[in-house]
Amino acid sequence: MSVQFQRFRTAIFAVTVGIFSLGVFGVGAARAQTPSSYPDKPVKIIVANPPGGPIDVILRVLATRLSAVWGQPVIVENRPGGAGIVSTTAVVKAAPDGYTIGMVAASSITIMPFAVDSLPYDPVKDLQPISLVARTPFIFIVRQDSPLKTWQDFVEQAKARDLTIGSYAIGSAFHLIWEQTARRVGIKAVYAPANAASKTQGDLVGGQLDIVLEAPSSAKAMLDGGRVRAIAITSPERFAGLPDTPTLSESGLPGYSSLPWLGLMGPAGIPADRVALIQKTVAQILQEPAILKQLETLGMMPVGSTPQQMAETIAQDRLLMQPLVKELGIRLQ
Repeated sequence: MSVQFQRFRTAIFAVTVGIFSLGVFGVGAARAQTPSSYPDKPVKIIVANPPGGPIDVILRVLATRLSAVWGQPVIVENRPGGAGIVSTTAVVKAAPDGYTIGMVAASSITIMPFAVDSLPYDPVKDLQPISLVARTPFIFIVRQDSPLKTWQDFVEQAKARDLTIGSYAIGSAFHLIWEQTARRVGIKAVYAPANAASKTQGDLVGGQLDIVLEAPSSAKAMLDGGRVRAIAITSPERFAGLPDTPTLSESGLPGYSSLPWLGLMGPAGIPADRVALIQKTVAQILQEPAILKQLETLGMMPVGSTPQQMAETIAQDRLLMQPLVKELGIRLQ
């Protein structure tokens, strides 16, 4: 069992115990506000991520609180595979009654549909936005002894010679955010995709890569151990979990930020009052101190948007990503 996976298992246990009292003391009042007709049986949330990762961890924490508030089991079902197609198809095919919804990553709605020949669903027409749950800033990290001390160092060196940047698969949110940022700055670097953080970070420390674009949660162990340094973060303001890391906006890209999101969606046709109830409950839970702390630990920032705000975000992101995917010639099988 990897150290990272063990850390996430520990996080699940610790936060579940820590927030149990919130559920015990808050459930009576919250349940009294819940219409008796919904939910009156278990609710299932489908997610594309396997157990143990940060998205799975925060979803299980959220599910625990929803269960306490609603007085009904909220079950997390992991359905990895197909870059999110498997899990999203299951959500689309579910009965539109609010008892099966999904936790969706931005890339599966705003990138992947433009990189495949066809989908078994229409990501806009067949899905009902419920709420953006959280946004995840990415960080640029270098090895501890790297001569690149700042983002500007990286930009200057990238303009002078060929540098290598490591991150996740072609067509992933990491890849597209790198390409978007590089075009904004006017630089290039050789992009080295990998399927695991351990591979990318190992290559960075070993000197095979000059810089890596990573999620704070995945880089936390190496940051804490002093093996790597974060030189910039993609959030609009400094992230509480990494207060000493400057933003790209501070580092020469004023006003620029990029924050992939996670959100709850359901099959189209869920009654509006049920969508509203789920959104309201989630938004309230996301402001609880224990949840805020856990989100920070996992490198995430709470949102809790309305369905309309989520729909607008999706539309804006798709307008940005569609031409970039086409320009890069990304095709996913």
